[in-house]
Amino acid sequence: MKAHEQRLRVGLDLRPTEQGFKAHYGRGTGRYAAELTSALRSLLLESGSPPVQIEECSTRRLGGGEIEKRLYSMLPYGRHTVEQQMLLPRRIDRLGLDLFHFFAHVDAPCRLKTPYVVTVLDLIPLKFADLYRADKPDWRFKLARSLELRAIKGASGIIAISEATKRDVVEILGIPAEKIAVTPLAASTNFGPAVGSSQDGLRKLFELPLERPVVLYIGGIDARKNVPFLVEVFAEVWRNSSTKPILALAGRYESDDKYPRLLQTIERCGIGEHVRMLGFVDDAKLPALYQCADIFAFPSLYEGFGLPVLEAMSCGIPVMAANNSSIPEVAGPEAVLLGDGDKESWSREMCSLLESEERKRLLSQIGLKQAARFSWRKTAELTCDAYELFATNENSVDGIPSRDPKESQRATA
Repeated sequence: MKAHEQRLRVGLDLRPTEQGFKAHYGRGTGRYAAELTSALRSLLLESGSPPVQIEECSTRRLGGGEIEKRLYSMLPYGRHTVEQQMLLPRRIDRLGLDLFHFFAHVDAPCRLKTPYVVTVLDLIPLKFADLYRADKPDWRFKLARSLELRAIKGASGIIAISEATKRDVVEILGIPAEKIAVTPLAASTNFGPAVGSSQDGLRKLFELPLERPVVLYIGGIDARKNVPFLVEVFAEVWRNSSTKPILALAGRYESDDKYPRLLQTIERCGIGEHVRMLGFVDDAKLPALYQCADIFAFPSLYEGFGLPVLEAMSCGIPVMAANNSSIPEVAGPEAVLLGDGDKESWSREMCSLLESEERKRLLSQIGLKQAARFSWRKTAELTCDAYELFATNENSVDGIPSRDPKESQRATA
């Protein structure tokens, strides 16, 4: 971090770490917010004279009064939009902060007097518009994207979680590269190779067979995650490999509208008895689940970062993943990266890995070295640098003043 005579009061939006706030809790956004906040606390506590003072803003702190809540509850529709675009800005502005950080741009209002920073995790709805507008009215899709775009362009600065995401922000939204700071994510320190536990014991925890290799996938099942493709690849592998593996799928699937299609694909491929649907696995058990696997397979068509890839490598598990978006940044140049939709290559590589202990061992070592390049400490340092840089920006990223300079009051150390 840079030396600074004045201390910036930065509010952190901790709503993504709370159950019930959108779909962030237990997923990438919630984990990003929780891990980065914890790392920022430690970093600033260790600093003798930190340039930044963080203020953690939960739903309780950002909530409205009783009268406001009653009026809000009476709205027949559009409650979330009214909350985010009209009520939330007033509450944040009352805090008198120098800067406010939204951990996901979809959570930011399109107008705020307080200077703010947004993290752009990805631009998936814009990159895959046809997939994401299919299940909602066109006007709703367009309104949501319009509000999100205004929120991004109204920010004093943008944090991107990968160089790939930064490129998308520049190319798709036309925002200058100098307005964007890149702060890669990291795996939690809880993720690491199994120590003191046999794989048999770990597998019993998840009711996985002891004698058969396990191909693991952890993540969502929305269309761009490409999970039906993985099922089809696995079916080919099961028919052609002497190892006769198990495919384990973990995530909050049952409530997803893509779940029926996934079940149909498994049935069509005739591998139902060789697939284990583990459901949602909480963060405390995730390291043990990774450690059960022989291979982690990640066929996603697009990732803003691809945290599961890093978590698997941190646990010493060989990874095979799609060669797109940010995944090469995360997995490294020596990873097994394959083309989207290339079923033959995926099947061949999966069979090869399952049948070669030496290759799995080598990929495990490569993955551990690559994962060690990322840490939440580094992410926190880069984020603090971004706060200092963007706090000097009185204008939004598109040149429109985001706050009257006379209103800006900086707290001194």
